[in-house]
Amino acid sequence: MLILFNMNHRNLISEKIISMPGTAILATLGLIFTGFSPVTAENIISGGTSFKVLPGTTVVSSENLVVKNGATLDNAGILILKKDFTNENVSANPIGTGTAEFSGTVRQTISGKNILNSFVVDNSAGVAIGGNTTVTDLLTLANGRVILGDNNLLLGLPAIIAGSFSAAKMIIVTGTGELRKEFPASFSGSFTYPVGDDAGTADYSPVTLVFSGGMFTGGNYVGVSLRNESFPDPNITGNYLNRYWTLTQSGITNFSCNAIFTYISTDVTGSENLISCTKVSPVPWVTYGLANSSLHQLTATGITTFSSFTGIKSSTPPANQELANIFIANGITNCYDATQVLTVAGNGATFLVENGGNVTLIAGNKIIMLAGTKVNFGGILHGYITTTNNYCGSSFNPLVANLRNEQTLGVETLVKNQFIRVYPNPTTDLVIVELIESGINSTANVTVYGMQGGKLLQKNINGEKQYQFSLLGKPAGIYMVQVQSGERSEITKVIKTN
Repeated sequence: MLILFNMNHRNLISEKIISMPGTAILATLGLIFTGFSPVTAENIISGGTSFKVLPGTTVVSSENLVVKNGATLDNAGILILKKDFTNENVSANPIGTGTAEFSGTVRQTISGKNILNSFVVDNSAGVAIGGNTTVTDLLTLANGRVILGDNNLLLGLPAIIAGSFSAAKMIIVTGTGELRKEFPASFSGSFTYPVGDDAGTADYSPVTLVFSGGMFTGGNYVGVSLRNESFPDPNITGNYLNRYWTLTQSGITNFSCNAIFTYISTDVTGSENLISCTKVSPVPWVTYGLANSSLHQLTATGITTFSSFTGIKSSTPPANQELANIFIANGITNCYDATQVLTVAGNGATFLVENGGNVTLIAGNKIIMLAGTKVNFGGILHGYITTTNNYCGSSFNPLVANLRNEQTLGVETLVKNQFIRVYPNPTTDLVIVELIESGINSTANVTVYGMQGGKLLQKNINGEKQYQFSLLGKPAGIYMVQVQSGERSEITKVIKTN
């Protein structure tokens, strides 16, 4: 049965009505035409009215459809809307177990707090979400874009998205609203968020999450939004993407997840081959592997918290940076830097230099290498503390650590904090190296390097918490102190004044 609302009248549905296959349309609807008004033409379900669409019935609204506060729309069939839909109920309101299809010829808006079972978008002009909306079963992107603005679109526990996604068929998430997905308890698997932007040229830039485990409570979700611009951090210069994604979550703990972000080649400023996937908020930056310049994709492996992600190889080093789950393959040469502290691996993350790989680490103050830092036979890792504020892309001086051939540094700690304290700093004479009790073995090796990288002294200490040495008579400048205890290593600098 097909019911067509009169598109040239204001139809006021003020009785409790049920549409049934095989009945007369007007008798079934009980419509009261209150007058011809082409400017305000709309179909209204008034308060206290229950409008039901039974299975096997198709209702077409050629004008705006309004559900007044206190009214009920119970759609178990197919509701085809050619213009806007407004639900004025104060609380989230389900509109039935059927299908709501938006297939107008101009942009349509769905307003209010709606819970849809099956939501079909078949409008090349797009559908705007005017209120937080939930889909409980199926969202079909047949044609056109869904624009969220400042509202959220939640895909419930069993809900999926169907369609052949592209810049013409996607979800725009450039406002404060998010595309959210709820996952079942103990979920393991993948889900793709078909998102993008329509700033100027529409760009499809989806996010795929691959969970390997976690605890998912009822009502959980992961939300995705993005911006077609560089992440607003003044330290991002040189090589970067003019696009970043923000992931939020609720009700998910103890999870591990890989995230794949697809960008557009025109997003790249600088050299794409230098860019790495980086979690940029909150600081410190956490850097993952290099971008796949063939597929224009970033991958963050082993994520345990969500935040904002983009692609960076900044010519301005951050103050602090962490390196997580990075694989330096054969033929790859790369450099990572930080003006203060560079932390490598630890807390379950890895940093592997394979045979034929070559990596340089440069910090202004400390390089901390934790469990999971490994250099396979034929691989090379150079670590430097700069004395001249020269970082990646500049000459390196002095050399303070050189790992190769199946060497491993670090032991995993729950908190990546320093385990030595060096003071006074600056100094004119004595330097005290204090071993902080947490995580320290009974023996440690202390090595002091001069300004040109030469070894000034080396001392093995056993059972002592402090060691002191003198720089009296040494020229003013920067000296490096390296302490290794067990498999944990830390390097810091000391400034000698006159």
